[in-house]
Amino acid sequence: MDSNSKRIAKNSLFLYVRMAVLMLISIFTSRVLLEKLGVDDFGIYNVVGGVAVLFAFFSSSLTNASQRFLTIELGRSDLKKANIVFNQHLIVYLLIAGGIFFFAETVGLWFVYNKLVIPPDRLFAAVCVYHFTVISLCLTLLGIVFNSCIIAHEAMDVFSFLGIFQGVAKLGVVYLLTISLTDKLITYGFLMLMVTLLVQVFYMLYCFKRYEECKLRWVWNKAVLKETCTLVGWNMIGTAVYAINDSGVNILMNLFFGSVVNAARALSGQVSGAVGSFSSNFYTSVQPPLIKAYASGDCSYMMKLFYNSSKYSFYLLWIICLPVMFSINELLSIWLTEVPEYVDVFTIWILLYSMVTTLNNPIWTISLAVGKLKWYILIGSGVFLLVFPISYAVLRLGYSPVSVFMIMVAVRSVYLIVVLRIISSYIPLTYRGYMNGVVYPILKSTVLSTVVAAPLYYVMPTTVIGTFSYCFLTAFTTIVCISMVGVTAGERAIVRDFLKNKLCH
Repeated sequence: MDSNSKRIAKNSLFLYVRMAVLMLISIFTSRVLLEKLGVDDFGIYNVVGGVAVLFAFFSSSLTNASQRFLTIELGRSDLKKANIVFNQHLIVYLLIAGGIFFFAETVGLWFVYNKLVIPPDRLFAAVCVYHFTVISLCLTLLGIVFNSCIIAHEAMDVFSFLGIFQGVAKLGVVYLLTISLTDKLITYGFLMLMVTLLVQVFYMLYCFKRYEECKLRWVWNKAVLKETCTLVGWNMIGTAVYAINDSGVNILMNLFFGSVVNAARALSGQVSGAVGSFSSNFYTSVQPPLIKAYASGDCSYMMKLFYNSSKYSFYLLWIICLPVMFSINELLSIWLTEVPEYVDVFTIWILLYSMVTTLNNPIWTISLAVGKLKWYILIGSGVFLLVFPISYAVLRLGYSPVSVFMIMVAVRSVYLIVVLRIISSYIPLTYRGYMNGVVYPILKSTVLSTVVAAPLYYVMPTTVIGTFSYCFLTAFTTIVCISMVGVTAGERAIVRDFLKNKLCH
């Protein structure tokens, strides 16, 4: 196994430890929050937070830009240019955070007061939570460049530690919530703001101390600014569409069905987020070397990593999704004392959506590395934007909220096909190569593992022990199926040699 593969494996291990801890904490805290806040307040927190997030819809654009430019310069070992990028981005984010605060506290506040469906006796608490969320968003924006620097250096141990700290801090928040005598929704919003503040301060102090390119100085480099603004500008269109499809759909559900359905969507999102972290953690560890491979001109390694990261990120998600989708009702009854309507079916469809989305992540990374986003964004986002108007039309016709998730999966699948065609103009990618390297192995693995998992579900008892036993056995058999039909003989040999070396030493 080469040094790059070893580094990716080590970083993935750190991220999996982080993921395991955060998943357990997320599952526990969601249950307690639902009990302590109640369904209505839990839904209010999520829909109000969604309105605030709309004003920072382009934050992922800034993250992508910072990670891309810092990784490119570090891949070229140009610390001087990396320092220029770091300081220029930090100054720009300060200006953006100020603008967001202004508009969120004027236009956004008016929307919360006048448009959201919130019980009158909970409006004051909802507004307080909104203020806390806006401040938290501004702090997070300022921390983007520091977070991006840590990712670009592939310091996943530090990234994992901070994630675990944040999770443990949320546990503390939940405990304080259980003993609080004040309004619990307001208390929760304020304490979550304090957690965000602590995490962002740690990011800043660590980067100042460890990385040479993070030395502060005034920079206003027009060339860097122009290049960054071009990338962010195109990226912003894509993230605006994503924000409309995410927060916008959440608001649609509030307008048509009220805060109870928002709570169901939030809970299903917790499940899919915990499951999806298995795949996203692997992708996080692969993203920097993928960009660095492009920066160094190593096209052969870049394409190999592109195919493998697409395939393995899907496998890591499928291993968990398959047993969860079969036993979703049993798992929800174990997790929650009261299961709101639609949580089970929402979760299944969101997991399906996540599986399609995970195939897009490596494509997006290649696009960022190349830096030519015009047609990717214009055409791809045009397709993806169809989610919101179609969802609105379907809900107006009286269909259930489940139809929205069906639309999201269908549109996202079409989007994947479209962006593959666009990115093939910049790298040696063909549909035949993608089908052979990614799609066919995935299809064989999913069909075989589903055939095994389905009868197993009907013979296992529906007790707590039976449910967890089924999930474990299904995950194990899925891994076996993937090793049989989803990877090449050479890839099996690499894994076998790696495990043999670890066990022998």
